[in-house]
Amino acid sequence: MADTTLKPIAYIQSDPQRRTGAIVIGVGVLLVIVGLFLLNIISTNTTAPFLLKNIAPLVPLAGVILVSQGAVIVWLKGQRLTAWIMILPGVIVILVIVILPTLYTWGISLVRWDVQVQDRNFIFLENYRTLLGTGRVLDALKNTAIISVGAVTLEMTLGVGLALLLTEQFRGRPLVISAIILPLMLAPVVVGHTWRMLWDTRFGAVNDLLSLITGQQVQLLWLGDPQLAKVAIIITDVWQWTPFVFLITLAGFLAVNVELYEAAAIDGASGWQIFVRVTLPIVRPVLLVALLFRLVDALKIFDILYLLTHGGPGYATENYSLYLYEQGFQFFRLGYTAAGSVLFLIVVVIIATVLIRRIGEL
Repeated sequence: MADTTLKPIAYIQSDPQRRTGAIVIGVGVLLVIVGLFLLNIISTNTTAPFLLKNIAPLVPLAGVILVSQGAVIVWLKGQRLTAWIMILPGVIVILVIVILPTLYTWGISLVRWDVQVQDRNFIFLENYRTLLGTGRVLDALKNTAIISVGAVTLEMTLGVGLALLLTEQFRGRPLVISAIILPLMLAPVVVGHTWRMLWDTRFGAVNDLLSLITGQQVQLLWLGDPQLAKVAIIITDVWQWTPFVFLITLAGFLAVNVELYEAAAIDGASGWQIFVRVTLPIVRPVLLVALLFRLVDALKIFDILYLLTHGGPGYATENYSLYLYEQGFQFFRLGYTAAGSVLFLIVVVIIATVLIRRIGEL
């Protein structure tokens, strides 16, 4: 009986790799215990140092990663061991900060979690039925589609056009490229506040420029008119994110073999024919990647819209993200908001899957 009990220990001690794994597991377990102890301290002590409050949650997470890595070291060998050790921290982080919160959101979407209701009753799909039956939600989805499709269409068109212009070498080209990508470096909060001043009816530069061009006083209510407000949001988003499409597209154009252009020119192809029949088929996967990133990001646009109009006038420019923010963080309808988030996640995943599959087919 004693020999059977000591066999796993002897098995580990006889193999340096497994001995290393056991040490890593021991350190991980120690970190988990210390982390839980620190979490208990900061939960009961309101005067705990700020640094401790920020470090304490990371300690047990690091312990879990080490325990997992130790287990992999004990049971695997060779290339599989190296691969698992390298990806394991990322897998655990994704599990903790993405998958588990997503599952939790799906769980509370089936519960009536409202600040006005004391009990949190299980109501299954009632939140989803209420959401889809609300007219304001449908209007928010319509605004989301208009703003995202309009902005992404202009960004793709302008980005491809600018990339075509700048594929050729000329004096000052690096300076021009640097100037084009400057909006991409600005925080959306800065962009929102800046363009809010530019769109101002009385003192904004946009109306002043239009007055200078037309020769008469122009005082358009850019952020006060329902239709003009959508135009203002789209133009602001296009100004900031066209450089993103431009950079990706320019990299794709520059990667095309120059010999293909020379062969097409020898065969008598015009510039337009070379672009349509040579350049576009080659860079199409790159364009689809740019479209994927921008479309997914535009569907969930929040910061610029919130700073420019806050969904106004009325609810004329309120999109889906802004509507969920209001329901969740102003009215605290957490179950209802979670249901809206789950539906939005499903739509975005479907769109992304279609585009990714399309990219894989090229």
